Amino acid sequence: MSDILNFDAWKNDYKTLILNYKESQLEYYKKNNAPFEVLEIVALESKRFGSISEKIISKIFKLEPRTSSQNDGIKNGKKIEIKCARYWSGKDECRWQHLELEHDYDYVLLGLLDFDGSWKIWGIKKSTLIGELREKKILTYQGKQGWWCEKSKVIGYCKQINNIVELDQILETI
Repeated sequence: MSDILNFDAWKNDYKTLILNYKESQLEYYKKNNAPFEVLEIVALESKRFGSISEKIISKIFKLEPRTSSQNDGIKNGKKIEIKCARYWSGKDECRWQHLELEHDYDYVLLGLLDFDGSWKIWGIKKSTLIGELREKKILTYQGKQGWWCEKSKVIGYCKQINNIVELDQILETI
């Protein structure tokens, strides 16, 4: 009797089975020629991806250290929350998660890691996010993990930020 659980018994079928599954996020980045370093970040589990991305964005925009665990940094006296995401497999879409309404921040930076390793950054005032966008059901309840929003629904209310000067100018108005 042959061992049906042995690798030799099923190895010829696994490639066909894999092809029938939806492309993974990592495969999507590979298909779009992401460099090795980007693939390393994309491959991280979600919590670690978020923490590392937050630190990258903080350094890029030269944020001062956070005042508490309820924000991610300070810029020009304003408390900043940073949320980062990766593309969904096969789509120009992502979701920013774990937004906490009661936390102490003034402004949110929403980051999306692009295939080439650059960041797309959008900013929005907390008051707009938790006020108008919650009423319009663009910011929706995630359950015990806070609130979330999808890129396609929220960026029309955001300001794209390409450099420190643009961030500084926006923060002067809030």
